[in-house]
Amino acid sequence: MPKKKQEYFYLSPKEEAAMKVLWNTDTALSASEIAERIPNRTWPASSIQSILRSLEKKNAIKVEAITKLGKSYGRLFRPTLSANEYAAMQFGRYYQKGKNDCFSMMSSLLGNTYIENEEIIEALQALLAEYEKKEH
Repeated sequence: MPKKKQEYFYLSPKEEAAMKVLWNTDTALSASEIAERIPNRTWPASSIQSILRSLEKKNAIKVEAITKLGKSYGRLFRPTLSANEYAAMQFGRYYQKGKNDCFSMMSSLLGNTYIENEEIIEALQALLAEYEKKEH
């Protein structure tokens, strides 16, 4: 069954920092674990709760479990979309005019106006072949 398209949202810098922590782990994390893992965090760890509430409202994260954390209970969070899915969401917002924008963006992502890396070409061809299989 195809995945439902995520409603567009934008991440603030603090939300993005929290999401990067979640994207870079395979396990669900508590609020304090997320705050502790944000590199060079300059804001108080206590503000992570409001950040997580905002991310929940955007459906960017979900509560995976409620578990005992020390003497109390707490929620463990997991992202509802990957970093790539979020990037594609942002791409779709800015590039909706047609294939020329898409080709221009692919070229920019590759770092050139032409492709010279055989490995990238082979990977793109494999992706296209997989896409064509799903379409038929």
